[in-house]
Amino acid sequence: MRRTWWRLVAGLTGGLGLLAGCGAEDREAPNPADFVLQKAPNDSGDEQVGVAGRALERSLRVQVTRDGEPAEGVAVFWSTGEGSLTPASALTGADGIGASTWILKDLFAEQAAFASLQPGGPSAVVFLAIAGPDPEAENTVQVLNAGGNRFEPASITISAGDTVNWFWPPGSAGHNVVPDDGDLPPHSGPPADHPKFLSFRFITPGVYRYHCAVHGGAGGVGMAGSVTVEPPPSLD
Repeated sequence: MRRTWWRLVAGLTGGLGLLAGCGAEDREAPNPADFVLQKAPNDSGDEQVGVAGRALERSLRVQVTRDGEPAEGVAVFWSTGEGSLTPASALTGADGIGASTWILKDLFAEQAAFASLQPGGPSAVVFLAIAGPDPEAENTVQVLNAGGNRFEPASITISAGDTVNWFWPPGSAGHNVVPDDGDLPPHSGPPADHPKFLSFRFITPGVYRYHCAVHGGAGGVGMAGSVTVEPPPSLD
């Protein structure tokens, strides 16, 4: 709604004008410092686990308030050095909420995105996500609790130069990957829970056996698996 303010007019003759209906501070646009930017109180989209190179399942969401009330029509600016955010800026709705979709960088790592009330401005809200391999992709081994502690598939055959991804899905807990002999596949570290992944590219043909230190043992005991690496296909 458009407001009309009357101004106090004092002429050179000293005549009195009309008193304004609102103070000078009410005539000015709100200062960004008047607003509070925070993660949305419900489903902010922070700390998701997604597939590297793809959009996160849920949008990132912030809320802007002023004097404790949702602020509508405030620009929120989104940025990241890892992937992309769409839209890069947008106005908040009546509930003070602003949102953006994050497409993660094609990199298996923890990644960060930021929301601010000014482009590249201070007091940014930080969102984190873990980007890992596609659990449905070829050459992915699930590290499972459901249905018994196991690697699924327990045995996998690939060509030299291919990559195998071990993925701890939601509900997976207390597992690791330990080579039976030598250094391959690489040790995944202490037993871990979801979210966790291990990715390794095999170059040399051979059979590489591994197990979970908690639930299995060398030689195919309990929770164990193997990777058979065949020579690369002939170009003939």
